[in-house]
Amino acid sequence: MKFILHEVKLWFKKKNSTPISYNFLPDKINVITGDATTGKTSFWSIIDYCLLSGKMNIANNITKKVSWFGIRFTLNNKEISIARKSPEGPVSSEAFYGTGTLPDIPDGNIPISELKSLLDKEFGITDRLRFPYAKELGKKSFYHSYRYFLLFNSLTEDIIGTRETYFDTTFYGKEEYDYALNHVFDLVIGVNDIESLKAQERIEQINAEIQRIRTQEIQKQKAEKKVEYEISKLVEKLKEKSFIEYTENFDSVDEAAAAIQEVIDNTKIAATNSKLFEELDELNGKRRAIKVQISSIDRYRKEFDIYRKSLTKSADSLKPIEFLTKNLSDQLIDSYETKDFIDYLGESLKTIQSSISKAKLEPLRVSGDESELKIQLTSVENRINQLEKIRNTTLVEVQKFIAFGEVKNEFERLSKGKKFEPIDTVKLNQLNEEKSRLEGEIKNTKPIKFIRKTELNNRIQRHFDQLKSLPDFKDSKTLFNETAMHLQLIPNGLSFPYENIGSKSNYMFMHLCFYLGLHEHLLNIASQHVPPFLFIDQPSIPYYSGDSGIGNDDKSKLIDAFSLINSFIEDVVIKDSHSFQILMVEHAPKEYWIDNKLTHFHTVDEFLNGKGLVPDEVYKN
Repeated sequence: MKFILHEVKLWFKKKNSTPISYNFLPDKINVITGDATTGKTSFWSIIDYCLLSGKMNIANNITKKVSWFGIRFTLNNKEISIARKSPEGPVSSEAFYGTGTLPDIPDGNIPISELKSLLDKEFGITDRLRFPYAKELGKKSFYHSYRYFLLFNSLTEDIIGTRETYFDTTFYGKEEYDYALNHVFDLVIGVNDIESLKAQERIEQINAEIQRIRTQEIQKQKAEKKVEYEISKLVEKLKEKSFIEYTENFDSVDEAAAAIQEVIDNTKIAATNSKLFEELDELNGKRRAIKVQISSIDRYRKEFDIYRKSLTKSADSLKPIEFLTKNLSDQLIDSYETKDFIDYLGESLKTIQSSISKAKLEPLRVSGDESELKIQLTSVENRINQLEKIRNTTLVEVQKFIAFGEVKNEFERLSKGKKFEPIDTVKLNQLNEEKSRLEGEIKNTKPIKFIRKTELNNRIQRHFDQLKSLPDFKDSKTLFNETAMHLQLIPNGLSFPYENIGSKSNYMFMHLCFYLGLHEHLLNIASQHVPPFLFIDQPSIPYYSGDSGIGNDDKSKLIDAFSLINSFIEDVVIKDSHSFQILMVEHAPKEYWIDNKLTHFHTVDEFLNGKGLVPDEVYKN
């Protein structure tokens, strides 16, 4: 893969202002040096923005002055120009794409999505590579994009002196790029080819499908055992109620289920005889009414007898008046009052005697009624006794049929339960055959992975061995830990790495060794996806603090770092005839590389004395 950055161009919002271009040479270490807060770091943010980043990293004080950002570069054998409008929100959707030089005044001529597809193709991301990783596994789908490979092209200010961070995923979008890094690293260093990656993904899909089928079969077996157990309980209940003979046994759950169904189909459940209970209630009420009537008649007779006896007693008390009137009337006082009193008593006696005569007969004819009522009572009580016997027999049957109803309902529930289809053995066999075929097609990556990791570590080690500024770690071995994604230093003769190697300066050298070794390795294996380009943001960060100067010891370390970068270009460009370009922004003055005859350094511009990325006349207006 060939990549050369030719130009970064800025158009400004200020009227009548002239666009400014920064031009870069191929196969050189292109350096922009100068004071702090002059916009040096924004160069990579601008390049990344023009390569269609979805995240804005350009400083706000720059975007407020710039109307469009543009880059011109050669990718493989094509010179491409891309310009993107300065964002008014997070990022702009207006982009210009063309071949050859950048336009005098850019204008949007292509959707971002279409331009990304074009760049994917130019970066070698064809349909063979662009596939949804783990889509069928319930995981996040992963589509390869040229942008993920930019992780390997930027040694940014935020990571260059850190202990464990070697890829600035935060700059691009941490969650997405952390995820991407784990997927593309082996591909980048040459462990996997595309067909093996696709085969591995398909095998994971097949394994997931096979596991799903096996889980389905396990669930089916568990459900069948549960149904078998519940069917056996229903059979036992029917045996207890004599619906099925106790001696009858079944060889399978299907036979038992068929027997239960047969009982259900053939048993005619007697409807609950509600009329029987209604009649009993009616007869009991009738019996109570008859008894009340008979009791009333009996009470009436008793009262009538008392009445008749009282009349007889009254008549007996008046009989002397009758004797006096017949036998001694001449001896009674002959006066009107006496005669009137005697006549009154006589008349009372006659009245009582007449009443006694009449009371011999019942004033109401209740004897016949009483007899009829007693006949009715006897009939009612006989019927009640008959129904009570029927009811007692029915209660036993009711209990039996209650159990039957419970069995019937439970059996219907089981019959309507979830049906598990038998596993598709044809599909299962097909999946296993496909898996075996793909496993045969996948290259055994263990040997090649060992070789590629060894090659990578050897090239990192080669650069580390050139350093003069880490005498305390002389003869130590470098090892890139791909699980933790950082470089480790192992003391000579030991197996375990240092936990901490000290200052930011030491870690800056570790980062340089890793990135230079990585790109030398990528050139050696002819990487198709990672551009032969590296952005380095201020190796001098560990030595500068504000505008203070730099001590002699720190200066020698910084020159050691620059010399390492210079020797890298010497080796890969001059000796090995590869094409490689470095863009470095620095705080150190150009004399560091000029005076030390670092011939592969090229000073693009110096941001000194108020000069910066945005010209002073634009910036202050």
